[in-house]
Amino acid sequence: MKLKLTIVSLLAVIALAATGCGSGSDSGNSEDETAITELIAQINKVSQEQDAQGFCAVMQPSGVKATFDTYAKCVKETATILKQQGATQPTLKVEDISIDGDRATVDLSGSNSSAPVELIKEAGRWYVPLSAGDTGLETGSGTTGE
Repeated sequence: MKLKLTIVSLLAVIALAATGCGSGSDSGNSEDETAITELIAQINKVSQEQDAQGFCAVMQPSGVKATFDTYAKCVKETATILKQQGATQPTLKVEDISIDGDRATVDLSGSNSSAPVELIKEAGRWYVPLSAGDTGLETGSGTTGE
């Protein structure tokens, strides 16, 4: 099922993101850096609480629309998958932020492996794409998908 795969992909991105190395931020945009740091804190919170509504809130809105049609359906599907997953995620800490327009690469620490996390800015806010390949979704377009 595509919805389950999408949510599992998001959880995998968050799990893989509990990693990384870096040496501070290399971007001069402190407003975006602050927003990204706050997003990571929100991801930590919803991960620890296994909060389906919170997961849907950190997902790219056009991706939620394209994949689920409605926010309510996103919450319902995510809750089901979170119950199946059961495991809590490690706490993520921002090590490095690289911003290029409406895209950012964030190096995080939190476990023994490493992988950068890609974020996307949509309608002035930073979000997690539904999967690593979804960063190409049109921002603010209200894409409807299938």
